[in-house]
Parts: sequence; structure tokens; C-alpha cells
Amino acid sequence: MEGRGFSPSDVMEAVQLSRDLPSALRFLTHCCPICQEQVSFSRIISMTHCSCFLCQTCFKTFFLSAIKEKSVDQLVCPQCGRPEVRGQGGMEYFNLLDTQIRHFLPPQIHELFQRKLRDRALQDMPNFCWCAHCSFGMLHEADRLRMDCPSCKKSTCCQCRSPWSPQHQGLSCHQTSSLQQQQNPLDPQTRTLQQQSPLDPQTSSLLRHNSIECPSCQVLFSLSRGGCLHFTCSQCLHQFCGSCSRPFTPGPACSFSADCGSKGLHAHHPRDCLYHLRDWSLARLHLLLQYYRVSLTWVEPANGTSPASSQTGECLVLELRDDGGRGEEHCGRPALQEYRGYCQLHYKERLVDLVRRCGADPAVLFTPTEMRAELQRWHVAMPTKKPEEPEPLYTHRLRLTLTNSVPLRKQ
Repeated sequence: MEGRGFSPSDVMEAVQLSRDLPSALRFLTHCCPICQEQVSFSRIISMTHCSCFLCQTCFKTFFLSAIKEKSVDQLVCPQCGRPEVRGQGGMEYFNLLDTQIRHFLPPQIHELFQRKLRDRALQDMPNFCWCAHCSFGMLHEADRLRMDCPSCKKSTCCQCRSPWSPQHQGLSCHQTSSLQQQQNPLDPQTRTLQQQSPLDPQTSSLLRHNSIECPSCQVLFSLSRGGCLHFTCSQCLHQFCGSCSRPFTPGPACSFSADCGSKGLHAHHPRDCLYHLRDWSLARLHLLLQYYRVSLTWVEPANGTSPASSQTGECLVLELRDDGGRGEEHCGRPALQEYRGYCQLHYKERLVDLVRRCGADPAVLFTPTEMRAELQRWHVAMPTKKPEEPEPLYTHRLRLTLTNSVPLRKQ
């Protein structure tokens, strides 16, 4: 048929399995709702617990990435977010999904999926707890708060999940926390980091600027914010943005716009989030900070007050490994002097962090095209250009409409 890109193998399969031409055409012309590509029925994968389907390529792409980066409870349909897998009810779904993953994905990814499924089953046990020092998991059945890790030989409180301290002996978790706050009147992040181990001030400073706090349960992760901004807390499973801490919401459950249902995850990032500013050039970020009279010396240098670069000139900021493990590795990219001892990626993150901390609004540097796109994103009516209105005046009205209708503080 002219204009149809059917492959000979798909056509042969359609002829063999169909009784007439209309049936064969239906077999050959299934449209994937994710990528909108036309594929044959044999290349369509149906989800087991909903009516959704997708092509093999989209199935592999989604679950390959999701198994590496997300918790097992997020491995649900990328379109509708079903089924609800919390509790024991999800095991039937995961058993069927296991068969599909084994068939379509590489063996190492299938092994990672099974390992995460095993960890999920362990975490459902009331006596299971992760070590706060080395992330080794164990069952703690002793009738005491102190839990001794057989891997690193350090201790963790099995109730509050914090590193064990001598002060905790004989006191409740709340009493211990209050006592430590009285003895260490520091900012919460530094205090949490110093409770974990007797760190020197330089290392504490480094960890404080390379950490992510869950906005739901306040657990602090000493990891870089490089790469993907979508985080899932390993303690409470809250999904949030690692830059602006805004929640991630599964597409169909999001009422922000009509497009959310066709997207796997949707987040309402404010315009000063790294999600948007990571595409800005360093020169433009410098100009934004200069506009707000913020000195670049406020960016803590990697060498000096915090040892984020080594003698070999490599960036030593910690990053989460991309193989699905729980460990971290050093960045390893070149650490340059003009980036204050960081690599370019992490230097840009420090600049964006400074932009957010000083309340600088990127809208002051937006072009008219960027302002229109931002107003459209937040569903704000676009002001029309008046007859014979000078372009600079109209641009100024656009900027005022944006900053008044969508202020950063309210986002």
C-alpha cells in the first residue's frame, strides 16, 4: 500500500494471523500512546492491571530507567499510574511484571529488579532497619533501641533510624534529640551531619553543600544534586525535586494541565529551579547575580574551606551511582580554578543554589519569548500589545504581569 511503511516481516505476520484485509490493517496500525509511533500488534505490550498499552520500545525505555532510578513501588503503568502496589496487594502485579521484565530487558536489569523487590519485602517487616552508617539492612529483634551493624560494626537507633550516640542510652529519641540541639546550637543540616560522625569543620562544610533534605520527613542525604532532579526518599517514599523540593505527581493524578495525563511525571518547578536554570550559560547566571548585587565570593570554594577538589584536580563531590546501588562515588570531572575548585556542572549548581538563597528572580533577564512561555505554563492571560505601543514598554508590561501573577514567593 503506497505511503504505508509496513515492514515485510510485519506484513507476513498480519497475513498469517488475519482473515481479511481490514483485520490485517488493524493488526498493523496500532499507535503507541507514548511515542505516537505506528507499530504492529505484535510489538504492543499490554499492562497487566489496567487497560493501558505501549510499544516495546517505550516499555523498555521506561522500565530500564525506572528500575535503575526509582523505588520498586514506582514501577507502575507510566500512563495511568496504576495499580496501587503498597502493602501485600502488589505482589500479584509484581509477579506478572517480573515475567515481562525478564523477557524484554537485559538480565542485569532483571536481577536489579528482583533485588529491589526483595528489599521491599524486607522493609515491610516491622523489625527491619537500615544501618545509618553503611546502608546495610538487617532484622533487629532484640528488645533494645541500639542496633549493632554486623557489616560496619557501628550502631543505629532502630526507632528513629539515627546514628547511635552515648547520650541516647537510657533516653527516648525525642529526649536525645532535644539534648543534642541544646549542646549543638548549629543549623539543622550541620547538626544532623555532625551527629553521624565526628567530622572536622571542612568535611562538615562539604557535606552541608552536597546534601538533599526530604521535604516530607526531613531525612538528609549527603549526595550531589547532579543529574536527574527526580528523587524518591528511601525512608518515606516521598517524590520531590532535588533543587526546589516541589513534589513530583504522577501524570493522571495531576490537575495542573490537560497534558499531565500523557506524561509519566509532572512537576511544577518554579522558574528559579535548577530544572530550568541548568540550561542557562554561566555568563547569564553571573549576570543575574550581578543584577541583585550578589558577590560570586559567596559561592563557597571547593578548595580552602571545603575539600571538594583533590590534588589531581578532580571534582570530589559525591554522586549516586547509576547502576541502582546505594553507594556514592566521586564526580571525577576536571575541577577548574575559575569554577572555584568545582567542575563546571557542580559550579553551576552552586550558582543556582545561590540564586535561590538570595531570592533572585530570573524573570529580570527573560526575553519576551521566555516570558510568554512562562505565562502560558502557569495559565496566565497574555497581555495584548496596544496599537503603536513601543516594544520596550510592552516588554515591561509582560514582565510585570509575570512577576505579579506568578511571584516566586508564592510558588
